[in-house]
Amino acid sequence: MPTVAFRIVRSHRAFVNHKQVRAVLENALENEAKPHFVDAFKAIVANWSNAPDFAARKSITNDSISVTVYPTGKNKEIYGFVTKGTRPHTITAKNAPRLVFMWGGPGSYKPKTAPGGVFGGPGVVVGGKLTFRKQVHHPGTKARKFEEFIRKREKVWFSRTMENAWRRAIRAMKG
Repeated sequence: MPTVAFRIVRSHRAFVNHKQVRAVLENALENEAKPHFVDAFKAIVANWSNAPDFAARKSITNDSISVTVYPTGKNKEIYGFVTKGTRPHTITAKNAPRLVFMWGGPGSYKPKTAPGGVFGGPGVVVGGKLTFRKQVHHPGTKARKFEEFIRKREKVWFSRTMENAWRRAIRAMKG
């Protein structure tokens, strides 16, 4: 997620209550940024039948303010395979005598989501026939890079939200 640092210029007469400033920033992260980013990730996987859930953690350090979103639940591994991609690998039937899938024909598999988190309709194999195998060699999948897409799309929103939180904290110190 994007990291943003701010510098406050003040006169020597003003007293900075750093606990109050931090509380305002943490409130903005907790109540505005975290839900916003979690919803952005949930929107990408909304049409998945095996969609993971998402959680977020906030961080305020000396040089950055950030929100990190990560998948949770039983399908978090599937999300990792899709967003990071996979190398070619062998798949073996484990809980059934055979793997069953569509193969061949004039078309190929069309995934539900394209790189950049764009919904492309339901994932389907165009054409082909039902095939049964004990083992198959999977060619791997191209990384969809959902995190990179969301980071680029939401960078301005996050910066504006945190700048507004800084302004609220400064106004609260004056009062």
